[in-house]
Amino acid sequence: MDYSIEDSVLALEELVQINLSITREKDVKRLLDKILTAARKLTAAEAGCVYILDRKKRYLIPEVTQGECLVKVSHELKPVDLHIDQRSGHTDVISWAALSGQIVNIADAYQYSGFDFSELYRLDKLAEQKTNSMLVVPLTDFEGVSLGVMKLYNRRVDENGEVEAFPDQIEGLVKAFAAQAVVVAENTRLLADNRVLIEQLDKAKQVLEIENQQLKASMGGTLKVDNIIGDSPEMRKVFNLMEKIVSTNATVFIRGETGTGKELIASCIHRNSAQRSKQPFVAQNCAALPEELLESELFGYKKGAFSGASSDKKGLIELANGGTLFLDEIGDMPLKLQTKLLRVLQEREVRPLGALHPVKVDIRVIAATHQNLSELIDKGEFREDLYYRLNVFPIDLPALKDRREDIPALVHYFVGHIAEQYNKSISGIKPAVLDVIQAQPLPGNIRELRNIIERAVLLAPDDGVIELIHLPDEMIRSKRQAVQQPDVFCLEGDSLKDTMQRLEAKVIADKLQAHKGNQTRTAKALGVSRRSLVEKLSRYNLRENPMACH
Repeated sequence: MDYSIEDSVLALEELVQINLSITREKDVKRLLDKILTAARKLTAAEAGCVYILDRKKRYLIPEVTQGECLVKVSHELKPVDLHIDQRSGHTDVISWAALSGQIVNIADAYQYSGFDFSELYRLDKLAEQKTNSMLVVPLTDFEGVSLGVMKLYNRRVDENGEVEAFPDQIEGLVKAFAAQAVVVAENTRLLADNRVLIEQLDKAKQVLEIENQQLKASMGGTLKVDNIIGDSPEMRKVFNLMEKIVSTNATVFIRGETGTGKELIASCIHRNSAQRSKQPFVAQNCAALPEELLESELFGYKKGAFSGASSDKKGLIELANGGTLFLDEIGDMPLKLQTKLLRVLQEREVRPLGALHPVKVDIRVIAATHQNLSELIDKGEFREDLYYRLNVFPIDLPALKDRREDIPALVHYFVGHIAEQYNKSISGIKPAVLDVIQAQPLPGNIRELRNIIERAVLLAPDDGVIELIHLPDEMIRSKRQAVQQPDVFCLEGDSLKDTMQRLEAKVIADKLQAHKGNQTRTAKALGVSRRSLVEKLSRYNLRENPMACH
């Protein structure tokens, strides 16, 4: 059948619609399937297959097959080794088309002697059919760079018609379409590769930042901080204080919000003590027990001291002899026990309940609280003399909102630690997830952060990554609201310049608040000089009121 001008016009119209379709496809395999469908439609081919060049540019891999006769033997299709064919003189039609960049149009494969079709005959026998006409199209771009080969089988103009040869006139159209389609396919593949590379680079950057923080921490002194994560200025200040106290026996008083890791700090001080590290570290939360139980736990008792005391029991203070006693939430200790603890600190001896004589103890006491003890003293709920005994060497532990730059390192530590705990393989965390977490208030501090990550690890698929959908719903909603409802600034005006000034004022105010009004650190965080910052503070009236634009 002749290929008429009318056929060409219809084919061109079809080509326009096909191009619109394939340019919208983002998945490479589905795109190749669409390209093959379009080529079969243009040529009336009964079946077809697309071979794609592998990354080492040695093999052509059968990627997509169509047509009933070909699909049922698709598992028999083998990769084509281009190197072997170079040595044997290009006897395989697929590799010859790929290497030469020329279309091969064969009217009857069983009457053609220019190529070795033994593999084709074998597949025909398995499929119980016969391949006559064949059009082999190299998938090369406009510069002749090859991506693969498209092989079309048996042109049938209608369903019951005879197999025809592919007309010579259609070759130019198919080759032009293939060149355009291959550019789209290659761009799609490059975009997919780039997305993977960007994610890998983000992950590598995060890992390097964490390693850099750990290296800085290890170079900063002899203190072994182990699993205490942080390289912010606030945490470096804590580490410096710890380093000065570990070699002494001085009483330490740790102040910080709930969930900031006060017990971790106390345990770290104990482990770094050359004198006490080999002796017990004993911890007790003073808010966890009622007064009577807390007294017997701390001071112990003698047999018969009270009903139910059937034998002697050493208290935690005596058990900590030679080591460290950590008293968490000391502000919740009842006044009666505060008096007894004061004697322990003064005399370095403990008297168990029912005992006639005290027992000498050599302990270091580390106390911690999230409360303001000065206020409790004013209310008569805490002994002032005990406070001064405890407050020998205070360490203020920063809240997580004051050390947000440590959050990525903490998140990655928790992901690895929790994934190992649940025997899961988590390959990473999306940068967008870190952005959302860092924007949260996190009043529960590190404890709350750990709970968020534990939930995300449990929800994430094995060998997968943590994504936004694995965060609590309220965190995702707050992120959406922040995007949909931008902050209202205090400056007036609707021009672009005014809007940019309002945005600049808010950023400066946020940074100034985050660094507690410290202008030098705020300027460093913003990447501007201190003089420039001072000028902007004056311009936006932020010097006296850093919250003015919130």
